[in-house]
Amino acid sequence: MNQYPSGIDAAMIEGIDAILAIRDAVGAIIKPVYFVTRTFYRDKEMQEPAKGPEGSNATDLVVQLLPTPGMKQFNQDIRLREGGSIKAGDIILKGISKNLFKEQDIDGSTSAKNIQKFYLIGDKLYQVINVTARHVTFNVQVRELTNQTRY
Repeated sequence: MNQYPSGIDAAMIEGIDAILAIRDAVGAIIKPVYFVTRTFYRDKEMQEPAKGPEGSNATDLVVQLLPTPGMKQFNQDIRLREGGSIKAGDIILKGISKNLFKEQDIDGSTSAKNIQKFYLIGDKLYQVINVTARHVTFNVQVRELTNQTRY
């Protein structure tokens, strides 16, 4: 069970997923967002796990993130200063439900050496830079990968 700050009504916590799903219900999403889990294998039959992210024997498992988070894009933002944590091209995915996801589900980390986790937004792959916990949601900062290979 998640720990919530005092003063937040439990009914609101339980209803947050329905509130976040309104964007999908009315068709107000900018781009669909997907989780991508890439698994590398040693053999072409993809039976024996590799010891790390190597070779071209890999599969991508793609699952849509619902409810679709809000999105703040930093394309050519003149307010970005050199050396800051947000770079031009970064995206912040806003409003990912704490009821549906734990931080380790969305932060791009994995304990297996042959597995990588990314986000697919539009037709581009992104890696996680930062996860910020809010009262009832997470915000995830992602940055475009230079290697856009798909399996």
